[in-house]
Amino acid sequence: MKTKLTRRIVASFLAVLSVLLFSIFSINAEDAHEHNKAHQHGDHSTAADGEKVRCAMFGMVMKASAMVKVEQNGKAYYFCNEMQAEMFKANPDKYLQTISVGNLTFDVNVLTTDFYKKMMSHMGMGGMIKTDEIKGKTHYFSIYPTHDHGEIALGDVKLAVQVTNAEGETKMALLKYSKMMHTYEGFITMPKGKEHDVRVRVTTAAVKISL
Repeated sequence: MKTKLTRRIVASFLAVLSVLLFSIFSINAEDAHEHNKAHQHGDHSTAADGEKVRCAMFGMVMKASAMVKVEQNGKAYYFCNEMQAEMFKANPDKYLQTISVGNLTFDVNVLTTDFYKKMMSHMGMGGMIKTDEIKGKTHYFSIYPTHDHGEIALGDVKLAVQVTNAEGETKMALLKYSKMMHTYEGFITMPKGKEHDVRVRVTTAAVKISL
């Protein structure tokens, strides 16, 4: 009896420890993003030609010399092409959000699935789109952690997005780590409505604890 009770306590304790929900922000299901904080893409007025930087719209990592640079509010942002750069300049809050939790910062890109397909095709990468993976999905998320203006790896940590509309309807999607993009990414079907609350769920690997 004592052993069964101990196992139940351990299981409950691990369940509480293994999941962390943090930092909520609102987005418009069509495209508008609100309350944008300081971006982590810029920070340097000029990147060396061989230095790798991230696309502020997709999160893709490329050499700075191969990307289009945009100065915005005293910071430098980089893009895969001129089309992305012009769209970002017109409405930067639409494509990039930043979530901070203590010293840990995540950059979050949110695109409609149709726009994601358009951009991939424009970059000559349309053949990499998995039709079954995006079927019926309305939005694409790309999330990556930064720290002290550099990048960090999360090891066995898993990321997911949880989206809730004004009526309380919730959808969740597990994000996969892309070795090519160096991001956690995935597609989700947004609940109906224009404005949604979006949470990033971080799940750590379980540990064994004896009580």
